[in-house]
Amino acid sequence: MTAVEPRPLSPAARRRAGDLLLWAVLATPVMYPRLSPPSRPHELPLLLGVLTLLGAAVAVGRRWPLAAVLAVVAGSLVDGNVVFAIPVFGYLAGRRSARAAPAVVVFAGIAVAGTVLNLGLLGTEPSTWFLLTSVLLFAGVFPWLLGRLRRQHRALAEAGRRHADDERRAAVERVRLRERARIAQDMHDSLGHDLSLIALRAGALELAPDLPGAHRAAAGELRASVAAATERLHEVIGLLREDRSGPLRPPGETVADLVDGARDAGMTVDLRAGPADADLPPLVAHAVHRVVREALTNAARYAPGAPVTVTVDRGVDTVTVVVVNPTPPAAALPGPASHGSGLLALRERVRLAGGLLDAGPRDGGWAVTARLPLTGADVAASAVHPCTDAGPGGPPR
Repeated sequence: MTAVEPRPLSPAARRRAGDLLLWAVLATPVMYPRLSPPSRPHELPLLLGVLTLLGAAVAVGRRWPLAAVLAVVAGSLVDGNVVFAIPVFGYLAGRRSARAAPAVVVFAGIAVAGTVLNLGLLGTEPSTWFLLTSVLLFAGVFPWLLGRLRRQHRALAEAGRRHADDERRAAVERVRLRERARIAQDMHDSLGHDLSLIALRAGALELAPDLPGAHRAAAGELRASVAAATERLHEVIGLLREDRSGPLRPPGETVADLVDGARDAGMTVDLRAGPADADLPPLVAHAVHRVVREALTNAARYAPGAPVTVTVDRGVDTVTVVVVNPTPPAAALPGPASHGSGLLALRERVRLAGGLLDAGPRDGGWAVTARLPLTGADVAASAVHPCTDAGPGGPPR
């Protein structure tokens, strides 16, 4: 046989058990003098009445705590031992009452009624009246203040826990949104670059002189579809590019790999980078990679067919990246329209690395120049050169 584990008490059962224990504790000073020798049978009805009064006060104390205070104060007029219940119910009234005004009215009413009864009707001595008033103050008002202080302390602690939980949830949500923004940024940049190269290949295929007419039309449709897909990618994902502090890139991809990919797609790219191009600090390496990738993407979209020169020059304290393309050939197909956010994102990337970015027309073409410190020098955002919006051979990017 297996032993049956006892079920835990429900909250309602625990409350009833607590109320019964409270009644037993408060009834003890009332019953002890009457149940101890010598026996006083004539006081039994009074004892039962007082115990019933205490039971009623405990029963209504959870819902109407001030009514319980009034009950035990009235009971103390019949049996002086009930006075021990006044501080208990006063404290519970402070714990259980949400508002202070009703308690102030009740205690003030008890004080006024007691003063009229003792000094006006019963002719009690002032010293006795002062003693009764002190009992009300120390046994009723002060415990009520202590209970109210405890209630406020618990409310503040609960508010602090809720605030901490909200902060933790907000921190988790910020991390999630930041990571999603980083992934969206990398998808926008990498996929946009690849789509631009596909559009360039389709455009070159469309211009091939020996291509049949049907295939030429298919290549044109392909180029238009890729251009439209690039724009949709910009609209859907580009809006999420709020956090640019940590763009992702394929592991181990270098500037030479980017240039090789562009050449495979049909671009004419001249890479001029010495051995100083290697072993850059991580933040600077990310920025250099980003500058070259964005510049090649823009050149493929807005100056298809034009040769591009990529120069990465590492000095003692700085590394300079220059990407230049001349005016596109007249026969080249125009790239898709631009929303002008590519270079703004690029400028932010360079600024976060402590560098300067300059982009604009040069000698009838377009040039993107980035200067990045190798010493970690901080550059104010206001010192970054604004990007030119348009120019010959380089439309808004």
